[in-house]
Amino acid sequence: MTIRLKKHLSLVSVLMVMFHANHLKAQTPQSRSQDTIDTQVVNIVKPYTPKISDAFKLKQTPRMGVSDTPQKSVKYTIFSIPVASTFTPAKGTSVRLDKLKKEKLFQNYASLGYGNYGTILGNLHLNHRLGRGERIGGYIEHHSSQGGIDGLQFEDGFSNSSAQINYVKSLKAFVWNTDAAFQRQAVNWYGLPFETTLALDPKQVYSTIELGSNVQFTKGVLRSGDIHLRRFSDAYDSQEYHLTGETNFQFDVLDSPINSSIKVDYLKGSFAKNYNGLDTQNYGNIQISVAPSYQYVQDDLTVLVGFKAYYLMDSEQNKNDFYIYPNVEASYAVVNSIVVAYAGIKGDLYQNTYYDFAQINPFVSPTLDIRPSSTPYKVFVGTKGKLSQSIGYDVKGSFAREQNKALFRTHSIQNFSAPNNYNQGNSFGVVYDDVDVINISGALEIDMGQKLNVRLKGDLYKYTSDAEPTAWNLPEFEASLFLDYQLSDKLSMAANLFYWGSRQDTTNFEGLFIPEPITPNVTLDAFLDANFQVSYEITNQFGAFVKVNNIANNSYNRWNHYPVQGFQILGGVSYKFDF
Repeated sequence: MTIRLKKHLSLVSVLMVMFHANHLKAQTPQSRSQDTIDTQVVNIVKPYTPKISDAFKLKQTPRMGVSDTPQKSVKYTIFSIPVASTFTPAKGTSVRLDKLKKEKLFQNYASLGYGNYGTILGNLHLNHRLGRGERIGGYIEHHSSQGGIDGLQFEDGFSNSSAQINYVKSLKAFVWNTDAAFQRQAVNWYGLPFETTLALDPKQVYSTIELGSNVQFTKGVLRSGDIHLRRFSDAYDSQEYHLTGETNFQFDVLDSPINSSIKVDYLKGSFAKNYNGLDTQNYGNIQISVAPSYQYVQDDLTVLVGFKAYYLMDSEQNKNDFYIYPNVEASYAVVNSIVVAYAGIKGDLYQNTYYDFAQINPFVSPTLDIRPSSTPYKVFVGTKGKLSQSIGYDVKGSFAREQNKALFRTHSIQNFSAPNNYNQGNSFGVVYDDVDVINISGALEIDMGQKLNVRLKGDLYKYTSDAEPTAWNLPEFEASLFLDYQLSDKLSMAANLFYWGSRQDTTNFEGLFIPEPITPNVTLDAFLDANFQVSYEITNQFGAFVKVNNIANNSYNRWNHYPVQGFQILGGVSYKFDF
């Protein structure tokens, strides 16, 4: 209620009191007795409805009183009492830091070693700076053995020689790398299942020529480009050409990167004969693929969503196929980097080549069936993280469907056909089957800087094949251990262990009219292979080393009818230098 309204109400109240007083004086006692109307109190309540005209501006200026209270003065006095003490402060001295001698790093390295079985091991690695951001390098490696495994009819020696030259140009906008390489591998098909009087020459020689170039861009949408050409051949007129080209892109959408790659894969090859020694065997295809993916990161959650699409043109089978595979993975940091849970589903199309098969199993025959393999899906879930500052772990389980999975199987013994150097049960072929694979794996790594590094890994497999009676030559369990330990500034050691579980293979004959049924009638025993190496730096340039392989002297069979060398020891020297 405003002040003006209050004044009006006060004036009205005074006038009503005066009027009521005069009215009481005018009534006589007789008239009051004759009045029949009882007195009652009537309260009139009306809601207040303010109007704009009721508002007014307050013209008075408020006053503020400030009190000035003087501060009281306070006086402090110290009542000191002497206390006896035997403490005598020592004079401060500065701590001297020992200046470490700067270690000289050399750009080039060479080593040479010799061991039993006539083993020779040599390496030469070169690296030279041409100018600012420009380098040229290369290496030459050789590993050979004269053999000498007991109980064999044929030579079991081998050799592996390779050389490569590399050129790197680094600029502000990109880094360009190009290289050329050559490799020569010689092996013998010495794994005969029985004694023979045939005069066979079991030697096989593989030759590889490779040319490649790639560029990495530091800015822009285009991130990298790569092209690679490989020619692979052998001593039996087999030839294979493999050309790949790939380009990678990346751009951001809503502060999250989208990656994509486009790849072209061309394969063309031929074998002079098939396993029966009749017709020429050709193979080849072209694959064109695109693989976009989007990565979303929110706090501790990371999600990758994408797919891979392939268009396959088989030039020999005259058929075209289209494949699409999922590429989805998610991870969540449950406890920072200590516990990280992850899961996903992925798939891919794999280009199998004669070169890849010969690197896995050098005793294959030059009559292989080459075709791509497909994994429509592989579902996995796991957890990884750190048990401490220096101990990390990774545990994973997966289920995969693999179509046209390549399996190595011993060839049948051609006892009625014309014999040759590899058709007496001493070589391997490749068969394909659709296989379901269940895998449980675990890995543990201890990393204590340059002092100690330990890596332990184990895999448990369960294979279910559709057509073949078993998953040929695949173990149900395998494990590995790698250890590097720096005992002192000059002395270091390294050790590794490999364990492979038992595997299934077969030995069968050609048959006169009807081929014998192929059954898994050979079981390859599980084996443990332990290796050890000690290195000592005599000076900052010269060093010596000793390698011991197959410490337990186990004469196990890595492949059917192929025993390995027993206890092996090799010693050598190394030299580091600059031009």
